[in-house]
Parts: sequence; structure tokens; C-alpha cells
Amino acid sequence: MDQERIDFLYHYTLKPDWQQQIVEKLGAELKDNKILTLPQSIASGSSIFLEVLPGLSVFLLDMTFHVPVAIIREATDQNFYMAYYDFGDEITTHVLNDTAHKAGYNSKLGMGFMDASIKGVIMPPIGERSYSLRLIIDKDFVKELYTPNREELINSSLFDESKNTLFFYTHIDSKSKILLNKLKDLSFTNASFELKLKSTALYLLTYLIERASRFEPIINKLSQQDIDNILNTAQFMMKNLTSEFIGLEALAKMAGMSVSKYKVLFKKILKETPNGFFLQEKLLLAQQLLKSGNFNSVTEVAYELGYNKAGYFSGVYKKMHGYLPAEVLLKPEQGNVAQI
Repeated sequence: MDQERIDFLYHYTLKPDWQQQIVEKLGAELKDNKILTLPQSIASGSSIFLEVLPGLSVFLLDMTFHVPVAIIREATDQNFYMAYYDFGDEITTHVLNDTAHKAGYNSKLGMGFMDASIKGVIMPPIGERSYSLRLIIDKDFVKELYTPNREELINSSLFDESKNTLFFYTHIDSKSKILLNKLKDLSFTNASFELKLKSTALYLLTYLIERASRFEPIINKLSQQDIDNILNTAQFMMKNLTSEFIGLEALAKMAGMSVSKYKVLFKKILKETPNGFFLQEKLLLAQQLLKSGNFNSVTEVAYELGYNKAGYFSGVYKKMHGYLPAEVLLKPEQGNVAQI
């Protein structure tokens, strides 16, 4: 019999008091108003919440869940933004019929930025380590940091919540990955852990502001339904990377929008055109497959991804990554059966 899922609703604040919701609803233990542990029947591991400086707090979760859980962050009108980093495999594979080929691949995005007024739902995997970090940032603090990077007229529109919603999803950048990897190797009980976590939070915020300043400003007010519909189409594409791009018309219909509205909102949220996003995800998967040691040639990888001509695949791959796929292809060891 399938285990019944635990649905848990909560909301963040910049102060540690929000953790009492978890204590009261799930029977968690809270130590020093910082380290929180769930009952062993739900999850092993723990989380930690720290106030880094006025206007910035950090929450780090490092747990392995034993039962199905839906962690539902409720929309609030509080004056903060949230940046999250879910640090795990960006490409997952699932073997079908004991074969490495046509196994089924799923790509995911590990970084997001959103207003507290946007609802969020996370369903962590059972039996696997969940490692995720949240920055909770006062809106005025974000505006203060961001203002020097844009013209005054653009800034006034970006932060006018009657005209615009700040929200995006993307992959974690390489500099942030390095920081998170170093942090992931440390125990919460390490003597310098809290200092390192605060330092990591400050660097992540710096990288976030630098990165966001390079995004094309698209002024548009988003509804929760708009966000859900756009992300559903992105998820569809990430689950169908071995197929051809289905086209703007089909995606817009799936989202219940006109093509023109769909294109604008997709680029606002995913920072790419739909076709560009699909190609980027496909070629990120290609990189994983080439290095997996499960394919004998670039041609095999090209066919796996739905390309009819290996030469064309090599060309688009080089355009994105800067080198030919043959340069990174790792072939199976002689006599070994390819496995994913």
C-alpha cells in the first residue's frame, strides 16, 4: 500500500519564529531557535536558519525524507523576496526494460527567485538526500543593491509591484555551485559551519545580483496561473528532450495563451525563448550522455537525442559548449555493458 502523503503549509519570515509552524504541525524539535529536526518517521537530517544581517536570512535544509511530503509555501504579502538553490542532479535518468537507450531523461532547474506573494510547492524524493538553500531578502535591501546596475526609469518599473512581478527560474551558475559544493561537505556541527553558511549566503546574494543585472528587463505583472501555466510547459519540454521541439503554437495552446503572450511571459520567467530553452536543455543532456560512458560514438548520442545527422548535432553542440562532442565522448570500457 502506498504511504499517505503529508501536506505541510508554511510561510517564511526574516526572523526565526516561522519555524514554530513546523514544530507545532509536524512535531519537530527546534534547538537554539536555529537547528530543526523532524521526527525520524518523517525524515532524517536537519535544517538550520540564521539571520545573516538586517534584511537577509538564510535557511539550509539537509534531509532524507522517508515518507511522501508536499512542502507548500503559502503566498503572503510580506516585504521580502526569496532565492532558492536546490542542489542535486540536474539531469536524471530512468532505465526502462534494463536498457541504457531510450531510458527516459528528465532535466530540472535548480535556482529560482520569487516574490513572497508567489506560492511554491516542493515534493522531495523519498530515500534520497535533499539539499537546498533559501535566501530570504528584504525587498528594500534588494532594490538598494540592484539600483546601481540599471537606469532609474527601468528600476522604478522593475520594482513597481502594480506593474511588474520579479520572478524567474534557471540553472545554478557555476560560481554558486562551487560554494554550495564546499558547504555540502560540512556538518552542521562543524565549529565554523555557521560562519561559512553566512559567508556563503552573502556570496550567493552577490552572484544573484550580478546575474540578474544582465537579464533583459521585461516589465509584466504575473498571476499565479500565468506562472503555473508557463512552468508546466517548461516541465513538459524538460521531460521530452529526446523528441523534436513541438512548436510555439502547441506550447501556447498548452498554456492557454496567445502565442505573443506566451513568448513574452516564457522569456520573462525562464530567461530564454521557448525554442532556445528547449535546445539549451537538450544540449545539457547531450553533455551528460557524452560523459556517461554508455555510448560508443557521437552518432549514437545524436540518435538518442532525436538528431538524424551526427554532423548537424556536432555543429549545434559546439555552438553552445565551445567544443565538439567527440572531444568529451567517454566510451564504454571494452566488454562492459552500458548502464545508466
